[in-house]
Amino acid sequence: MANYDEAILRSRTLQPAAPFPLLHQAIRIAMYDEYAARAYYRHVIEAYGNLPPFSNIVAAEEQHIAALGRLCERYGIPRPQDPFPLETVVAPTWRANLQQGIAAEIANVQLYQHLLSIQPPADVQRVFLNLQSASLENHLPAFQRALQSAIARESYHAAQGVPASQAYVRHGPLTGIVESGLSLLTRQHGAFGIVGPLVRNAHPALLAGIVAGGAAVHYLRKQTPRISPQED
Repeated sequence: MANYDEAILRSRTLQPAAPFPLLHQAIRIAMYDEYAARAYYRHVIEAYGNLPPFSNIVAAEEQHIAALGRLCERYGIPRPQDPFPLETVVAPTWRANLQQGIAAEIANVQLYQHLLSIQPPADVQRVFLNLQSASLENHLPAFQRALQSAIARESYHAAQGVPASQAYVRHGPLTGIVESGLSLLTRQHGAFGIVGPLVRNAHPALLAGIVAGGAAVHYLRKQTPRISPQED
């Protein structure tokens, strides 16, 4: 069943001429927008796995919805229906979903600025400001960092002729660590010195094998008892 104020909710815009108080509209719009974010982040997790930043931020969205739900109870405002679980479609790539997350968080910050324009009661203002701050100071930077990492990872794989769609295939925990490290160093030009081109063009699985082999040799050396000259 559609919401009685569906057009207002979809527009994310306060309507002074509507037959609902502005405070009523503002709280319902805020909750509706948090519903949309939660559904999107949940769908990304379903498609790509329980990975950050989506896995962390979706938990925060639940807290945001709970905070707005308490305002609904306090002011006798019905909670809006949530249509987004059945409507939401994620982007076809990990990188595109991160970009969508950035756009959503920026839009969320702007939305709360709009909703605060009605000068709501102090408790509502406090909740709106807290949620806006969470988007601006926590969620947005997390998505931006993840996008930088994704771009570096895809660039690293592209240098080896690997398409972006294969850049996130998992080869094991050690290989994943090596890939992440190489992606970071690839972003930092000149960090490898003379051996940079050789390391960048080597397959991560090969490098992981070299690292594992070196660690095994180091371990065996540590375990082998040394013979002192007096024992000869």
